[in-house]
Amino acid sequence: MSDIEQFLNAPPIDLSLDEIRAALDKEPYAHQIHNPDKEMFPSGYGADYRSAAILIPIWQDPNDGELYTLLTQRALHMRNHPGQIAFPGGKHDAEDASIQYTALRETLEEVGLAPDCFDLLGELGEYCTLSGYCIKPIIAEMTRKSELSLCEDEVKCVHWVPLRHLLTPQNYRFKKKKLDTNSRGYFEIEYEEIRIWGVTAGILFGLYQTLAKHIR
Repeated sequence: MSDIEQFLNAPPIDLSLDEIRAALDKEPYAHQIHNPDKEMFPSGYGADYRSAAILIPIWQDPNDGELYTLLTQRALHMRNHPGQIAFPGGKHDAEDASIQYTALRETLEEVGLAPDCFDLLGELGEYCTLSGYCIKPIIAEMTRKSELSLCEDEVKCVHWVPLRHLLTPQNYRFKKKKLDTNSRGYFEIEYEEIRIWGVTAGILFGLYQTLAKHIR
C-alpha cells in the first residue's frame, strides 16, 4: 500500500492545543512535507526556491472547546490562483526578521489580525511548490478573536473550518490528471461550500502526518 493509500485509510486525529504543541515540539522541522506531485512531475520542480511562509491559525471556541482553523479565499481578480482557498501568508522579504515574522506580517496585512493575537505552537517542514516557493507553515493558537479587517485586494472572504474535519483522512481525495504528456497529482478536501486543494491541502496533509507521529 502506498503512502497516499495509507493516509487515506488512516484514523482521524482529535488533539487538544496542549497535545498539538507537544507534538510539534517533538517533531524536527528538517524534513520537507511529502509532495506526491513532485515525484510524479520532477522536471517541473527546480533546485532553486524562494522562501515563503503561511500561518495556520487555530481558535478554540470557548463554548464547546471545538478547534477551528482560519482559511482565506483569495480575491477573484488576483492574477495567481484567484478564488482559491489558502492560509494567510506570502513571500519572505529580506527585511523580515524571521520566517515566523513573515507569516505574522502577512496575516496582519491580509486579515487584520495583529501578532499579539497569537501564541506560536510550532512549525512544520517546508512544502515546495511548482511555482518555485518553499513554504514554511507556522502553527499558532489564536488567543483572542479580534475583529477581522480583510485586504480586499487579496482576500474575498474567510472561512472557519473545524480542525477535526481537516485531520480526518476520509475527507480527503487524491486526484490525478494528465496535462499534455505529464501526470499530475494533488489532494482535495471539501467542507460545506468550499474546496480546499493543491498546496493548502498538501500542507494539511503534512500537518496530519506530523501530529499522527505523536499518537503512535
